[in-house]
Amino acid sequence: MNSAFVRVLLLLLAWLTLSSFRLAPGDRPPEMAVLYDVRGAFVSAPPTVSRRLVTETDRLVDEAIRATFRATLLPRAVLTVRIIEVKRQEYIVGGRFSADVSVDATAVGNGEKIAAGVFSVSSFSLHPEYGDVALARRIADRISFEFRLQETGPSTLATALFPRF
Repeated sequence: MNSAFVRVLLLLLAWLTLSSFRLAPGDRPPEMAVLYDVRGAFVSAPPTVSRRLVTETDRLVDEAIRATFRATLLPRAVLTVRIIEVKRQEYIVGGRFSADVSVDATAVGNGEKIAAGVFSVSSFSLHPEYGDVALARRIADRISFEFRLQETGPSTLATALFPRF
């Protein structure tokens, strides 16, 4: 019993010692994210992708762009969003939807491509007919996150009581 007590005491002492070596917020290297003033977006996809997914993604990204206000002057850009491939897996209840998406940011001034990226998103929906809407929201959320656009999600009781500033 005495050796078990010593082991627990040593483990507690080691845990306290290691937890004291935490980086302070000022010690972390700053993120070197390049921000752009996104002025518009164009969403395209091959004919195999549903029209509802394309139009819903375009609408949500457009809403996020229109809701974003930048206080500082940033390089202006237009986004070209291409939904490369959509996969659907049907289950007994609902389904999983995933998409591969590429995004190109083009400078408004000279037409040069200034940023490009590819990402994958997935969503789950209980009703297959709402899978495109859920997937479009995930695509728009990811684009909003990457380009620091204003989120325009539906209002809930929690967001009404505790808005983010």
